[in-house]
Amino acid sequence: MLKNTYNPYAEASGCSTRPRVLNSQMHGVGETSPGRADRADSAPALPVRSSASAENARLVPKIAYVSATECPPINKMGENLEGAESAAWSSICDEDLGEVELVMTDSGKIKSVMVRRPSAAQTCVIDWINFSVLEDTWFRTAREQLISDDQIIVEASRQLEKIFGFGITSNRGKRMNFYRDSWVLGDDMGFVCFGGQRSTMLITLTGQGCLNAVAGWEKRLYDFLTKTAIRPTISRIDLAHDDFDGSYLSVDWAEQQWWDNGYSFKKGGRPPEIQEIGNWKRPSGKGRTLTIGQRTSSKYCRFYEKGKKEGDKLSLWCRCEIEFKNTNTIIRPDVLLDPSSFFVGAYPCLAKFATAETPARMEVKARAQHITVDDSIAVTKRQYGKYIRVFRALFGDKETLDLITNEDENAFPKRLKPFLSFADSGPVPMHKEQPVYIPPFIFIKSVSVFRPNGEHGFE
Repeated sequence: MLKNTYNPYAEASGCSTRPRVLNSQMHGVGETSPGRADRADSAPALPVRSSASAENARLVPKIAYVSATECPPINKMGENLEGAESAAWSSICDEDLGEVELVMTDSGKIKSVMVRRPSAAQTCVIDWINFSVLEDTWFRTAREQLISDDQIIVEASRQLEKIFGFGITSNRGKRMNFYRDSWVLGDDMGFVCFGGQRSTMLITLTGQGCLNAVAGWEKRLYDFLTKTAIRPTISRIDLAHDDFDGSYLSVDWAEQQWWDNGYSFKKGGRPPEIQEIGNWKRPSGKGRTLTIGQRTSSKYCRFYEKGKKEGDKLSLWCRCEIEFKNTNTIIRPDVLLDPSSFFVGAYPCLAKFATAETPARMEVKARAQHITVDDSIAVTKRQYGKYIRVFRALFGDKETLDLITNEDENAFPKRLKPFLSFADSGPVPMHKEQPVYIPPFIFIKSVSVFRPNGEHGFE
């Protein structure tokens, strides 16, 4: 091997001090750097291995951007190509897309970066996200040193409302995710965990929160993580694609792709684990689920018959969800701006979705609402219809409804609650609550002091 040949594997393994010098500038480990927008100051990225034809055509990415705040993804790729349009990426085979770039964390652990592939459509939506920041982030936004946990939670609530449209509403009174305390985000839109974990705060936006957050929250969260937050880390993100009619997506198609090696980038490689959940031999209409990979791995995929899960036994609605975790993978904030390219790049078989538009969030919510309401009526009629019929004959319609209706105006069936919650519903956020009035007479204005002779008194 020539002395001048660049060996990225030797460098990444510690034979050179350059990665350690660049640790503080690596994406995902937090410290902001004035040179972060410069590609030369990015984390060292290993080159993508490509076929000889691609190299001759000069289609090989020179180096990938690492979340440069001033440089949004270019053409949904975030990479520079020499002498080629984005469509020319089709000349790179699926096996080449399996090779990923590697980065080194502060602890010296080597992690891969999520694979991305060009997508011409809005292929997926974000269905879940976990991210954490240092508590110093809220000192920066408040422009003062906050003392108590309550002050930090109030400031976090104020900033989260600007991003999502809802803030922190109540204390759950219990531990969560190894944090000392936890709070509810919005009207059951997610959770906030704080205390006892190296001065960090974990924010979870559930599928319900992603569905009801004010439009544009992805861009606002991206700006917050890349420009304001201190040591931000995305620890989990779920991407979902829906096919209402089942015209091209089904659990049977997903299973066939496993047999065709559609989930392995390397030809001849070991396929990921597969699990069938539900009655596959004699479908009962309750819905089937197919999982790809292990639940604890960095990438986990689910295909399931969502329409049937909601209660419609004849529905063909199928959903594909991919769950990314930062166990061995760096999740860049870029996924917030262009989730589709990461979705179609997750597995070779998902490349067919590059031109498939996923339904908008409100369409998904409306479809699920109709199915759930219809099924709830059917369940009520089947279980209590005979009683209601007799009660109507005995008492009449109005008195019957008064007798069987719950007296609590805020009581909702757990199954229907998600469809009755919106960004502006639920309790008042903590930062908008009126402060508790404390009478001045309860404060002791004199303090106990000890005198030199051993006596004590008040001053």
